[in-house]
Amino acid sequence: MTPGCVLPAHRDTYDRFKLVHGLETTHSVVRTIIFLEDWNSGHYLEMNGTPVTGWRAGDWVSWHDDFLHLAANMGRTDRYTLQLTGTV
Repeated sequence: MTPGCVLPAHRDTYDRFKLVHGLETTHSVVRTIIFLEDWNSGHYLEMNGTPVTGWRAGDWVSWHDDFLHLAANMGRTDRYTLQLTGTV
């Protein structure tokens, strides 16, 4: 995520994932973000109203389809993460 980029609060719909995998609902779908670098000032994630900062490389967060979240980079460096989507 580049500096100045904001992803407003939303819930993932997984429309493409459902289509590719023949799923009717998203109840079994889970998404995980793995932080590839230590947290930098201005890098921000919020999960259901709870701020997530101060992470270390290798830390991760995970959620299901109904989880409200947002992300922003108000810092001066790019924010690198790895996003995984699958079923439980």
